[in-house]
Amino acid sequence: MVEPVAQPHITFTAYRLVVDFVNRVVAWDGWRGRVMATVMAQGNADMENAAVELVNPKPDANIVMIGCGPGVGVVAGARRAPNGMVIGIDPSPVMVERTRTRCRRERVEQVTKVERAAAESLPVPDDSQDAVVSVNNIQLWNDRAVGLDECVRVLAPGGVVVVLLHTWAIPDAVPDDEWVAQLCADLSARDLRVEPPQTRRFRSGPAVVILGRSEV
Repeated sequence: MVEPVAQPHITFTAYRLVVDFVNRVVAWDGWRGRVMATVMAQGNADMENAAVELVNPKPDANIVMIGCGPGVGVVAGARRAPNGMVIGIDPSPVMVERTRTRCRRERVEQVTKVERAAAESLPVPDDSQDAVVSVNNIQLWNDRAVGLDECVRVLAPGGVVVVLLHTWAIPDAVPDDEWVAQLCADLSARDLRVEPPQTRRFRSGPAVVILGRSEV
């Protein structure tokens, strides 16, 4: 059950309009993309770090970060899995470059790989990942069903899918509880053992936390 929380003065519709404007008009390019990357790095940092903590990776873990943005979560994952590999994917070339730059600056480029790709087509082999992580982007996937199929395809036995999403970013047309319940059902239908969803508070607002684990 997702506990009710006070909502900030923003709706998914407004949020989506802003994202669509950036994607279609600005195209995450040039100085605008760099500014957006800086804002995202600061605003999502605690959520990205929390997602990695939820994964609780072993030192040799393999992790995919979907929609990695400016790479805060990729670096956090690499620090927790120094003998593994963290793959960051993002459809934005600016975000891909920002993540690569961050990884070089933090000296984790040897255990990270960053590619321009979308959730619906993960450039990752089958059954190879200990965790698949999505922070504040699953609501923007072009085809969630295909994206979830991809998450399950690449997940190794015993692996975990971790989804964090601001409650104010849940689509307006669907009550929060219904949206969360449907996502949990979609994960369960793909043979993942879904833990009860939770709501946690972060600097940037409350967020729902959903974990689905594959059988060993």
